[in-house]
Amino acid sequence: MNRPLMLSLYVALWGLLVVPDRAPGEDRRETDTTFANYKPLAAAVAKADKVALLEGLPHPMFEKKLLESELKTKKTVSHHGFPFYAEPVALKEADAKTLTKLFTDETSFKAFSGAKKCGGFHPDYCIEWHVGKDLYRCLVCFGCHEVKVFGPKTELYCDITKDAYDSFKTVLQPYRKNRPERKDE
Repeated sequence: MNRPLMLSLYVALWGLLVVPDRAPGEDRRETDTTFANYKPLAAAVAKADKVALLEGLPHPMFEKKLLESELKTKKTVSHHGFPFYAEPVALKEADAKTLTKLFTDETSFKAFSGAKKCGGFHPDYCIEWHVGKDLYRCLVCFGCHEVKVFGPKTELYCDITKDAYDSFKTVLQPYRKNRPERKDE
């Protein structure tokens, strides 16, 4: 095989393997891992006047067929390149307060330690904090023990500490409403 053809095949295969961090048409840069971004995000979230919760769809690697089926049959939205069920899950007021307290506790997170061997970041939930006209989204991945947080001016990709991970999971798992149980593919 000639060299230009091999290079073209390599580039095409690489494009199939790389999962973009953002939806088509969105900025393609990676989410910022500068941990100093946490403090302004936490300060803003502490002032939230409304908290909402969206449930993530099945994993694109481990539950590919289930994900395809859900995308075809359910109403979904995309935030930061990841699909969620469109209808927010009714969040109890006490749980909304607990999630806000967890997020604003500086011991809940630590600097991003690098890519995990879990199939890639895939948010199980999206917690939305409304602060006046501003919106802050925290995408929580239980597989990676990571979050990606997006505010109007600041973002952060970081790890969840063990204690906070357990607390987030305890609060969020009962809100699994739409996502079907994993099937062997």
